[in-house]
Amino acid sequence: MEHRWGERIVVDIPVQVSVPPSVIGTGRVVNISISGAWVSGRFDLPPLARAFVVFELVTGGMHEILPIACFVARVRPEGIGVEWRELAPQIVSDLMLFAAGTNTTRTNQARDHRPAAPLEHHLQQLEPVKTQAG
Repeated sequence: MEHRWGERIVVDIPVQVSVPPSVIGTGRVVNISISGAWVSGRFDLPPLARAFVVFELVTGGMHEILPIACFVARVRPEGIGVEWRELAPQIVSDLMLFAAGTNTTRTNQARDHRPAAPLEHHLQQLEPVKTQAG
């Protein structure tokens, strides 16, 4: 039975999984929702372990490291399912918007794992948005 909130979107984003001060391993987020993600790779973490999924983004010559706090919800030989400690962290919502704009395949509709375009592709297509504040 599915317990996630929101729609799962297929992505292909390289990440690190860490339990500070150690990096446990590297992997790829292959699908993401506002409540969690599936990270492919080999990680030596038990269920319910507290960890961080660390996104490294490079846009316009700027390098950002964005850790998102999570706990391990599912462990399989091919990867881990994580639940965000905070529902819908801003970076996750942003990543989902970028991925949804170019990828219409949803894993809730079909269980194929064709990745969307890499994150860098989506970020290069962004344009500044004018808000009421400025």
